[in-house]
Amino acid sequence: SKRLAGEQTFLLEYHATKGETIRWKVVHLVTVDTKIRGSEQTAKTRSVSVKSWNVSNVDDDGNITLVHTVESADMWQNVSGRQEIRYNSKTDAVPPREYEQVAKSIGVPLATITFNRHGKILKRDSAVPHFNAGLGELTIPLPEQPVKLGAKWQVPDELNLRLEDGRVQRVKTRQLYSLEMVETGVATIGIRTEVITPVNDPKIHSQLVQRLTNGTVKFDLEAGRLISKQLDLDETVVGFSG
Repeated sequence: SKRLAGEQTFLLEYHATKGETIRWKVVHLVTVDTKIRGSEQTAKTRSVSVKSWNVSNVDDDGNITLVHTVESADMWQNVSGRQEIRYNSKTDAVPPREYEQVAKSIGVPLATITFNRHGKILKRDSAVPHFNAGLGELTIPLPEQPVKLGAKWQVPDELNLRLEDGRVQRVKTRQLYSLEMVETGVATIGIRTEVITPVNDPKIHSQLVQRLTNGTVKFDLEAGRLISKQLDLDETVVGFSG
């Protein structure tokens, strides 16, 4: 019955097996159009990478420890008026200068991470300085109790944005999550970033918009892992350069 379906609850938990390797293909596309005093510039970047989790341990509480590696990357960038730059880790022995740091991080363990079955990171040992996992955290937080369709949960966050004079501006945000649908064992979870700290300076706003997330995650309830994650962003900032 509809009433019973509305009352149904779902337990969202991460699962993994010691020794297994989980892989994702990550596609990151960015176009930035800049217009300053009549002069226009378009910068485009595309990266396609394969990231892997090698599960080294799962303890009795279900806490998962894994080694995170980027196995390969195919990178491209083009800025109007300049020569395009490419790097493919599978075919290019020597990377262009712009991608030297990327090349050093391919195929080496970047971090060892332990998180609980609800996606909370308990421990992170970065093997590479300034390691950045890419689009947001490696996991998304999940509710600790079974939830009904339409359930919402949130996680506070703080972004550090660097000002022109070198100072750092802290901006409080929160990630909002909602369980939108469950179909054939796959949960659809909506993600949205809400900015709490008022930001009136367009210079800061131009940095901030690049750190917002808005999108959808598909989560396999039985397997206990993300199937896909799509984040989209389309923002305009006026007056960031006077």
